[in-house]
Amino acid sequence: MKLSEIKAGGIWLGLAGVIGLATFAIMTVPVAAQKFNMKIATATPKGNQNVWMDRFKKRVEERSGGKISIKLFPSGQLGTVPRSIEGMQLGTIEAWIGPSGFVKGVEPRYQVLDAPGLFDNMGHAQRSITDPEFRDLYLNVGEPKGVKGITIYASGLIAVVSRKKPIRKVADYKGLKIRVLASDMEVEAMRRLGAAPTPMPLLEVLPSLQTGTIDGVKSALVIFVPFKYWTISKYLTETDEGIIPTVAFVSKLWFDKLPNDLQTIVLEEGRKLDNEMYNFSVGERKFLQKLWVKNGGELLKLPPAEQKLLMSKMATVGETVVAKNAAVKKMYDLLLKVTKKNR
Repeated sequence: MKLSEIKAGGIWLGLAGVIGLATFAIMTVPVAAQKFNMKIATATPKGNQNVWMDRFKKRVEERSGGKISIKLFPSGQLGTVPRSIEGMQLGTIEAWIGPSGFVKGVEPRYQVLDAPGLFDNMGHAQRSITDPEFRDLYLNVGEPKGVKGITIYASGLIAVVSRKKPIRKVADYKGLKIRVLASDMEVEAMRRLGAAPTPMPLLEVLPSLQTGTIDGVKSALVIFVPFKYWTISKYLTETDEGIIPTVAFVSKLWFDKLPNDLQTIVLEEGRKLDNEMYNFSVGERKFLQKLWVKNGGELLKLPPAEQKLLMSKMATVGETVVAKNAAVKKMYDLLLKVTKKNR
């Protein structure tokens, strides 16, 4: 072989090595430097759900070193609650936070926490729903349908705002059109009180109350105060027969694209916020009660005998609803078990 041929061969080998390294660099750098965008939606303009978003964003972005970039969309900016949930399933919205009953259409087992009469108080509710035996199973049942829970907490107790007249006794419910979540639990509960349950999206509720399309709204202070319901009605009755269970969900399609270390960050930071957001919600409720009264609203409680009557009517709502679906009943029975353990 001639010297010129040896030199030429060496040059080509060298070039091949350089090209190989360059190709490897092109293939590996984007993976190492890949960033993931995360849009988080909620219907509320302010309140504990919005605080959760702020805290989650700060901690995940910081801990991930910016590999996860989060943008927040409060006040239904990405659409109604049903559209936001659909967006998670499709992967166009990466996360949403709100009452778990809204996701009943995706997975009916999510509605078990809407059953009235299960919890003695908010503390009992929080201990029960975050019990390891219940928490992870409940949060993960929606995975086959495209949603995965990462945070759960009791954010408030049930209350009712009524437009025509204050609710001072159980009989006052009779004949009223009451907005509820699209949950079999809430529908059945209202029927037992003689009211007409009327499911509708959150952003339609206030104008519907204003025009008289509905007579009242079943929800909690965390909704009534930020949306300034006192401008329509001053009557708010705290019935406390159930909780508002708030859950933060992520899109399973999006979550599965994350590398393992980022998945761990999302799950761990979500779990840390369970009890932290519960504690925030307890203080928030006291603040909201004062703010309602400060703005001219009335805070009402049922007399003890009426409260006892209400709870007696609510006692078997959950049992009746879950009997229709074996999977829902199994989840409900597990919930009953952890409520007894944590009482």
